[in-house]
Formats: sequence, C-alpha cells, structure tokens
Amino acid sequence: MSESTEKTRLVGIFSMPGEGLVVELGSESGTALYDKQGLQYRIIQRQQAGMDTSTEEIALGQMNNFSPVFDVS
Repeated sequence: MSESTEKTRLVGIFSMPGEGLVVELGSESGTALYDKQGLQYRIIQRQQAGMDTSTEEIALGQMNNFSPVFDVS
C-alpha cells in the first residue's frame, strides 16, 4: 500500500523530557513521532499533495488542548 493511500492512526500523545509534547502516528508501514511543529509541517505537505489529513488535524487539536497543562513557562 502506498503512503498516499495508507490510513494514518493516532497511537498516542506523550510528554517527553526535553522534547515536550509529541504525537505518535502509525500506519501499515510503521510509526513516527512528531512534535507540534513537525506535525504542522506534515499537515501542510499532505494537504499540498491532496492527501487526507484528518487524523493529523485531530492530533494537533489534542496537542493544543494539552499544551497549557504541560507548559512550564
């Protein structure tokens, strides 16, 4: 199955020491971790390629909801 047709799933959102919040996305080809900026970049790249970004957008929304809890400003 090609990346353009693989279904992406949200595996989890984690607070990693030194990294802050990261999201783990999975597909048939494996899993990957993204910080907020990396996830935003993935959404833009996939949208420009005409690919579905619904899972990534849900993950970003959840990261945004968690962010105030984990911010240590």
